[in-house]
Amino acid sequence: MYFEIEPKGKKGDFFSYEYEYGQVKKALENNEKIIAVVGVRRVGKTSLLNIVYNETKSLKLWLDGRIVADPKKEIFAAIYETAKTGKPKIFGKIESLNVSAFGVGFGIELGGESRADIEERIRKARRICVFIDEAQRMDVKGLADVLSYCYDRLPQVSFIISGSEIGLVEEILGEADAEHPLYGRDVAKVRMERLDRNRAMEYLRKGFVQLGLKVTEDEIERAVAQLDGLIGWLTLYGYERGVKKSGDALGKTSQSAARIAASELNHFFRKVRNRKLYMAILRNASGVGWEELRTLAGRETGKRLNPNLFNFALERLVEYSFIEKKDEKYNLSDPLLLKALFLV
Repeated sequence: MYFEIEPKGKKGDFFSYEYEYGQVKKALENNEKIIAVVGVRRVGKTSLLNIVYNETKSLKLWLDGRIVADPKKEIFAAIYETAKTGKPKIFGKIESLNVSAFGVGFGIELGGESRADIEERIRKARRICVFIDEAQRMDVKGLADVLSYCYDRLPQVSFIISGSEIGLVEEILGEADAEHPLYGRDVAKVRMERLDRNRAMEYLRKGFVQLGLKVTEDEIERAVAQLDGLIGWLTLYGYERGVKKSGDALGKTSQSAARIAASELNHFFRKVRNRKLYMAILRNASGVGWEELRTLAGRETGKRLNPNLFNFALERLVEYSFIEKKDEKYNLSDPLLLKALFLV
């Protein structure tokens, strides 16, 4: 069913992303060592990974990046545990839309074996596919070191990672840094984009048909106009409207989505110093260019912004996928971020 709010587990419940699904499957068939699925929040990355995980016949391991406290220790230990038992492992739930967790670890101990013995045990295992969701939530340098180490020393281990904070995922992969541990290694990158207006409307129509519910085109158009093509929010709306039968499904969806987005913003704001500047940039990122956005944000903060300071803040917001840059214009990646700003 399209309107289940948990990440999809079967391909038949997964709408539209046939090409991206095919790219991941092809990369696995070609024994690619690192496959990266990237895209802004709520475009369906976790569902895509979950479906491929369920279909994978090789020995496999699922890691939720939000609960990995020490990548160098815990990822290696989880791979060893999978190789040793010969059974699939899941560390961390495959979460629904409104759950967050940050770096609590999962406590696997390697025991007294030497590193050489552990590596030998892993090499003797059949192929191991390691799925890492929300990869950017862990220590990115530690993860890059693990990926590089396994790339060089454990040829039968493949990683399939996803991340919504585009810049940090690229930092993990090190594409533009000659000194990065992964620089020069082959990485298969699969990018997921939001649904366009027509596909978003088609998704809602088909989802309501599955439920045997008649919904007017006007209502579907209003939902798409407010929620954009982010399939996570569209699914939440379909669930409210078609499953829970809420009287004001769109209003309730917008409120729930804004609270989730506000939680993510608060997590981000704990990492920055000039919160007022970041909020001003977010409030004014409405399809304007760099200079106009600097002027508008400066007007809101009450001072002329230093270009370097402004650019640093703007680039961080792009890296964390709160803002998107297209054709030299800046927009919020999620239309509900504007509402979320009133809740932080």
